[in-house]
Amino acid sequence: MQETIVTLNTIANGAAVELFDRELQRVIQNIADPNTSAKARREIHIKVTILPDEERSIGYARIECASKLGDIKPVQTVMYFGRNKENKLVAVANNIIQPSMFDQPENQNVTPIRALGGAQ
Repeated sequence: MQETIVTLNTIANGAAVELFDRELQRVIQNIADPNTSAKARREIHIKVTILPDEERSIGYARIECASKLGDIKPVQTVMYFGRNKENKLVAVANNIIQPSMFDQPENQNVTPIRALGGAQ
């Protein structure tokens, strides 16, 4: 029987290369995602751990591959606080102090929270 020399290509019948390829695809997808920073560094780590037996004639290898991707960019927005008709505190996306030109006054379901002393 022909022996196979262990290399990165042959260890675990090519599993290290397959794991790397999978992580590389994740990195490429992360780079293409417009919700991530274009300047963030991406990393792929291959870790091979070898545990020999007492006679040092056999080694048990464990192969791990992981990537560090670019984080999702934070999103910022504004919210307005007020009270609904049941007097419960709520947050809304539109400015309740300045209604739209097309809103009818009777359609306003939230009243603004007033600061102490009545100031807005």
